[in-house]
Amino acid sequence: MQYKITTLSNQCFGLGHYACNETNDQIGTGKIFVPVSAKDGDYALYSEDSGKTFVKMEFDKDKKQVSLPFIRLADGTFIAMGFENAAYGLLFQTEQEKIPYCAAIYRAASIDDIIQGKIETSLALIDIPGLSCGYGDSGNGCAGCVDYLYQMSNGDIIAMMYGQFKDDKILCPYFDQNCGYKFYLYRVWTVVSHDMGHTWEFGTTVADCNTYPIADVNAEGYCEPFCLEVEPGHLCAILRTGGHEVVSPLYCTHSYDYGKTWEAPYEICAWGVLPKLLMMKNGTLVCASGHEHNFLLFSDDFGKTWSEPYIVEECYGKWGNSPSGYNTIVESAPGEITMIFDDPKEQIAQNAPEGYKRQIYVRTLRIEKQE
Repeated sequence: MQYKITTLSNQCFGLGHYACNETNDQIGTGKIFVPVSAKDGDYALYSEDSGKTFVKMEFDKDKKQVSLPFIRLADGTFIAMGFENAAYGLLFQTEQEKIPYCAAIYRAASIDDIIQGKIETSLALIDIPGLSCGYGDSGNGCAGCVDYLYQMSNGDIIAMMYGQFKDDKILCPYFDQNCGYKFYLYRVWTVVSHDMGHTWEFGTTVADCNTYPIADVNAEGYCEPFCLEVEPGHLCAILRTGGHEVVSPLYCTHSYDYGKTWEAPYEICAWGVLPKLLMMKNGTLVCASGHEHNFLLFSDDFGKTWSEPYIVEECYGKWGNSPSGYNTIVESAPGEITMIFDDPKEQIAQNAPEGYKRQIYVRTLRIEKQE
């Protein structure tokens, strides 16, 4: 499959990275809110026209800002789930047989309330059989992570999580040799809510390295998943495997029963972190990722096959001298993709110090499929 990509606009908003936790209300108000991390102060990019234009919005220090990706539910309200297990810090014995998972659930009536910090918080206990306490890739304690929620056409909300189960005993040598702690390769699983996010239950394992081995054991295992319903009941999910200074593939997997069962994952690109999926109005499925460059992948068959990567901005280097790869994409107009990403090349050329290299760019591209 071939696509003609034309750059329509490009804007730099200054220092920043990790512009990936967007709250998108394109089907409602047209507002999009994208928190940005920056060494000299976090901020947000804000659009009121479905991503055609963005402005920089400073955070109000007097308001509680939750830099999490909220999703718009079918009733017009918004929900997000905390990234980490809220019970982890309360565990006195991480080797205990049963590890509780306590999810922080955030709710807001509107995207304006999210921006203004008018958010309600509750806690939900989720029974995840086999959950283990382990390490994340920064030496942090980890007992399950979640990046995004997704409401399916049957009304259920699905969260794809990653972390370690007690059966995950494949050791990553990189962290043992370079960081001094035991890191076991991640797996991806699901939890599901049938009542608009009030209660949750364990779904199924999507991919683990015992069942589907990864060639490079210095990768991190299956992690940072993102899924999208591309047809009724048909979920397409993209999974990261790459690790610290290790280039390892993105994988794709499919479910045809609302996430109850999953096919074997298969490689779609040789690198990438935190993939994002978007279905364009013309049916083209787009995946955005990065770290080794910022790039897009395209599929015209609901994610079964994928194009070669289109490099939006080329940059390869060790962490800190590379893009973060944590990006946002929206279809800002029919046939047009706006991508928010970071790139360090300009500041590297200026010999900027550590933490002051990546800058945030908003680039709009016209996507034309070539017959």
